[in-house]
Amino acid sequence: MGEGASFLLRGTLPGLLLALVALSTAGAGGLSGPQQVVQQVSDGLMKVLREDRSLLQNDPKYVYRLVDTLFLPHVDLDRVSALALGPYWHRANLRQRKAFAQAFKNLLIRTYAMALNELSEWKIRYLPTRVEPGDHEVLVRTRVLQPGGNPIQVDYRMYEKDGRWLAYDVAVAGVSLIANYRNTFMALARQKGLDGLIADLSARNAMRRPHS
Repeated sequence: MGEGASFLLRGTLPGLLLALVALSTAGAGGLSGPQQVVQQVSDGLMKVLREDRSLLQNDPKYVYRLVDTLFLPHVDLDRVSALALGPYWHRANLRQRKAFAQAFKNLLIRTYAMALNELSEWKIRYLPTRVEPGDHEVLVRTRVLQPGGNPIQVDYRMYEKDGRWLAYDVAVAGVSLIANYRNTFMALARQKGLDGLIADLSARNAMRRPHS
């Protein structure tokens, strides 16, 4: 897939891991609607970490299904795909948009799955999040508390769509994961064109797909 794509995976995996860790444990009292979405994912993830650790370590198909069913329903994949592709999204035709969105979804599933095995029961602290009536976008600010380490800033950009709060970006220590993806995707698109970028993503995903 080239050096640019390798940098993409190296650069985003630690951030994705921290984002997942940030979903690990939190108190539910007094949370706003967007925070409750994070908490819902938190509860599901912590249950898996406590009860199904062996499956996480030994069953790749289970890990991929978990990511697809636990995390992705709370992400607006269409908006994330458009943001990740940057100006090339507007240049893409309908076929290219659909193909890129599917390849990017598979990349997210695979990258999150790679991070799950490294999780442990860390703590999270929610910072105040004000959601006024009529607000449709919000920044959910959190701090990951590491045993013996400094808190790590993990913030979620979310917006309300059809009555549901969906995430469309995560920033770790102030660095946007979508911006990281976009920089790499745009470089590959300039080098190989949109179809070349899509082909590279699809090939990489096929190589790492769990066996049936």
